[in-house]
Amino acid sequence: MTETETAAQSSIWTDEPFDVHAEDPFDRGSFVATVVRRIQVATADDPSTVFGLVGPWGSGKTSILDRVRSGLGDGWQIADFTPWSSGDAASMSLEFVNTVADLLGEKAAGEHRAKLAGYAGFIAPLLGAIPIVGSGAQGTAEHLLDAIGSRPPWHKQFADLSQAIQTLGKRVLIVVDDVDRLGGSELLTLLRVVRLLGRFRGVHYLIAYDQDTVEDLLRSTGSVGRSAAFMEKIVQYPFETPPLPRAAVIRLLNGVLEELLAKTDSHLDHLGLQRATSLVDALAPQLRTPRALGRFREHLNAFADHVSTARLDLLDYVAITWLRLNAHGVWSQLDSWRHELRSGERATSLTETEKLTADIWEGRIAEAHPQADRTGTLDVLSFLFEGVDVRERRTFIKHPRAMNDPTYFERYLLLAIPEDDVDDELIRIVAAELDPDKFREAATALARVLDGNDDALANLAISRLTVFRENYTTPNLLLLQFLAERMHVRVDEAERVGSPRNGLRPLVAREMALAVLAGETSAPDIIEMFGETEALNAVWMAPRFAEFRDRRSDLAEGFARFWADRLRSEPGAYIKGGRLGGVAELVTFALEPEETNGLLDPAVTDYDSYIDLAEGFVYAAEWVGSSYTYELQFRKDAFRSLISASTLERYRPQVLEHSGKVEYDVEGHPSRDIPPEIVKAFTVDSLSAL
Repeated sequence: MTETETAAQSSIWTDEPFDVHAEDPFDRGSFVATVVRRIQVATADDPSTVFGLVGPWGSGKTSILDRVRSGLGDGWQIADFTPWSSGDAASMSLEFVNTVADLLGEKAAGEHRAKLAGYAGFIAPLLGAIPIVGSGAQGTAEHLLDAIGSRPPWHKQFADLSQAIQTLGKRVLIVVDDVDRLGGSELLTLLRVVRLLGRFRGVHYLIAYDQDTVEDLLRSTGSVGRSAAFMEKIVQYPFETPPLPRAAVIRLLNGVLEELLAKTDSHLDHLGLQRATSLVDALAPQLRTPRALGRFREHLNAFADHVSTARLDLLDYVAITWLRLNAHGVWSQLDSWRHELRSGERATSLTETEKLTADIWEGRIAEAHPQADRTGTLDVLSFLFEGVDVRERRTFIKHPRAMNDPTYFERYLLLAIPEDDVDDELIRIVAAELDPDKFREAATALARVLDGNDDALANLAISRLTVFRENYTTPNLLLLQFLAERMHVRVDEAERVGSPRNGLRPLVAREMALAVLAGETSAPDIIEMFGETEALNAVWMAPRFAEFRDRRSDLAEGFARFWADRLRSEPGAYIKGGRLGGVAELVTFALEPEETNGLLDPAVTDYDSYIDLAEGFVYAAEWVGSSYTYELQFRKDAFRSLISASTLERYRPQVLEHSGKVEYDVEGHPSRDIPPEIVKAFTVDSLSAL
């Protein structure tokens, strides 16, 4: 950026014109030079000429006027006439008199002010005779003019005053800015004043206005014919302000992005840089005036702190700010369109959908905000949302913290983290921080979310934590202990759909596997930390992650040896505790047959203990259809591995004697709570089939 651009971006925006001595950031120097050269041709003897500086609101007309004034140099007497500060025809005439009188100098003004006032007093009734300026609209200023001396014939007054002005020896330029601030009748009065009151030789005018606005104002009076033709009679030399060069707008937008990156302490990776280019390409054609650029930049800077506090993507923040300022009607509809913006489809019936084409989106844009640029607005929507295509061309690129992500969508409308959302910074610290002191405060805050009664919020936090940790392949023992504490808080909670414990388990499994396989912790430590049930769940769940599939045996071995020792020493604890089957299956999976064969034989002392032991290998498998049902199954392979063939044969006669005595259903049970007599009968029948 140039020094001018940097300075222009260093203070609060006030819509003030640029310093005439500074470099023009919009490269309009050649245009200003052309205007100056043409005005310089006018002499002190020439009839009054009206030059026009024509451009839409915000196009920088005032800045150009200042540069033209500076470029004309000392050969001119230049004054500003502000007609919009006057209330009626007489007041406007008096204001004009004062403007011209001030040009004459203090002494000359004293001599000629009365002549000017008399001249204005002669003209004011003519202005008042205009139908839209009735006598009731004239104020005290006209009574003041009526009181000023006798009135010589109009042409003599005009000649005397022309002579007085020519004695100045300089050309006079009266600059009239902000003409389009006037009402319709005021504008017509101004143009009459210029035409009837101020056409002195050597007095020239430079009037700045928006052509469309002026024509609308003139039409609203009903007192002129074709408004464009009327202006042509008043303004002899209209100069159209040039559009902003596309390159200059792109350069300034890039500068704004650099400024925001520094202010929010953000950076863009190669994907971010690609997105930034797409965004600038979409916005540049829409920012057509210096005012639009300045206003946009000011709003971006005013709320830039929210990028950090609300954990927003900087480029999405820029895009949504443009929508809020320039297509507010569309912005206000985003919440109701949120599903369609992501999917690119809308429901046409309960079972059918319709693809939303670019034409449909443009129609929606026109309905929501008729003044919005449809193409430009569609480009910005396509940048923000994956479901919006522009003629089969999508500019959306997947990225973190996107407004397209349903969990972040509302943040961009509120520019804050909603009450039903979770601060990303808490997630980041808990997921990645290895310093206990830094970890503790964030962990305490996140624990309140995970342990609270709002399951939806807790599950959102778990999902964010899971996604964040996907990028890490090194263990974090602080996080692992944190997860263990969260599981213990819910240890007595019944299994149910939507419980945060369901989301915690896969996260626990991955973090446990990372830590154990890296040698940062051991199987006994994990079992002590999480308890046997959750540790067993984690060991079985970890191989679902692709990164651990080839190491399932390595992961399970330490746990298998721990539980094999416990089965030898305390088999009764597992038989009564209901954990026998799952532990036995892991032991037989991870250890060699010679290490497990007959391992549970010491627990069998008679037929009843044999059946009690075997019942530990029965479990209810869950099936999901129109409802949940459960089927009885027996872990026969694990049983055969842990009970020796001799023990099987010893009790086989009694098993055959008791089998087939009870009728029951193996499947279709409505819950896991299956009557004990059915479980026992199924166990005996399963043993008879071995």
